[in-house]
Amino acid sequence: MAISYAPKVGEVLECNFGTYKKDNGVADERNYYDGRIPPEMIKSRMVVVLNGKLGRGCLVVAISSTEFRSSIRDGVHVPLPPDLFRVTDFYDKRDRWAKADTIQQVSRNRLFKMKDKDGIFDHYLPRETVTEIQKAVIKSISANTLLTINKD
Repeated sequence: MAISYAPKVGEVLECNFGTYKKDNGVADERNYYDGRIPPEMIKSRMVVVLNGKLGRGCLVVAISSTEFRSSIRDGVHVPLPPDLFRVTDFYDKRDRWAKADTIQQVSRNRLFKMKDKDGIFDHYLPRETVTEIQKAVIKSISANTLLTINKD
């Protein structure tokens, strides 16, 4: 069941990003604007909440287990070690990355609490990790100068 509350900053949830519209088995991206269009993100995946108080929506960053070395080097994918995550029926222990270049506002109807064989559980990233993700978001929108301290 989708969440019905404003999640806190740093909360890890599962987001169902949906799928592409199929027309005769082929995604038609030319004249379709009511759903996902390639290369927009699809499938269910973990996300970290950066703002849970946007009306009925939330600002989230996707968490991925796929490494993109250039994005890590550029500082827009933040490494998340395996010990930050609990093993569930779907998610195993592995390295993950917060993909700050995938920041997106989504409806709370797309967001679900994490669950395992014992049921639903709360999950939060440490404050320091969330700060690193927030800095990476700033980098991903080409606002690096906001991260430098002016000593004049």
